[in-house]
Amino acid sequence: MAPVRAHEVAMIRSVTYAALFDYPLTPAQVAESLPGMTANGTTVTRWWSASPALQAAIDWRDGYFVPSGRADLVGRRVRREAISHGVLARHRRALTVMAALPFVRMVALSGSLAHLNADENGDLDLFVVTAPGRVWLVTVAAIVVARLCGWRRRLCLNYVVSERALAVEPDDFFAANQILHLRPIAGEEVYRRFLHANPFIWDHYPNFEARSLQSWASLDRWAARARRPAEWLLAFVGAPAERLCRLAYGRHLRRRAATWQSRDQVRLEPECLKLHTSSHRADVLARFEAALAHALAPEQRRRTG
Repeated sequence: MAPVRAHEVAMIRSVTYAALFDYPLTPAQVAESLPGMTANGTTVTRWWSASPALQAAIDWRDGYFVPSGRADLVGRRVRREAISHGVLARHRRALTVMAALPFVRMVALSGSLAHLNADENGDLDLFVVTAPGRVWLVTVAAIVVARLCGWRRRLCLNYVVSERALAVEPDDFFAANQILHLRPIAGEEVYRRFLHANPFIWDHYPNFEARSLQSWASLDRWAARARRPAEWLLAFVGAPAERLCRLAYGRHLRRRAATWQSRDQVRLEPECLKLHTSSHRADVLARFEAALAHALAPEQRRRTG
């Protein structure tokens, strides 16, 4: 049996993984999420046009690559993008407040909204970087503010780290993909430092380029100015407040530990609060392997036939 060509497998992997989340990819997005191989959007389009194996596994519909027989994903993406823009517009105030909290240094959207792939019930999943020694204070402050403003059910701060703990663990394909799709809305300089603290991203995705704040730049500038006076006022109480929040909130979290479905994805540390209590990591990776095997099956049959 002739070996499957590396670029064919890489492209199938990219499209198949995105389809797990009902998300078709443009040629540029395929290139960006192409594992272990350098290419651009024009190149991946040329690969598909010249490869019967790729055409058997992947369809081209209205400017998007989808797994064979999944043309329905294109309409779903268009609808979800419109919904996601509406959700972000409605909750811009909440995001502005989160970015302006004292000791916040970076805020990025994660999850479905980062992809603009949310439905009406999608959460505002945030990845947050704080000043050193302020992870627990920022988290508790965010929870209190969200509760007071009626955002608690939508706002999820399930990963908060300080500038001292920018390196992500484990440094694997799944984590690299999550970082790849972060959408920063505040703290662009810290976001770039975060990326360079995790160089394994480029081992998996050599075509990845850091994202700019784009339409969020004005929010970032306002938030940076707004938090300075509060940080000055809190300068002398920040450390004891941090200890108190870590003691009280840490005790609350540990009481709920029996309900955690993925304890290995929880970190309650001084500079890192990771609360992936119901992580989909194992399920997603298992589904990916099954979907990839199915996508490669026509190619394997063709080469052995």
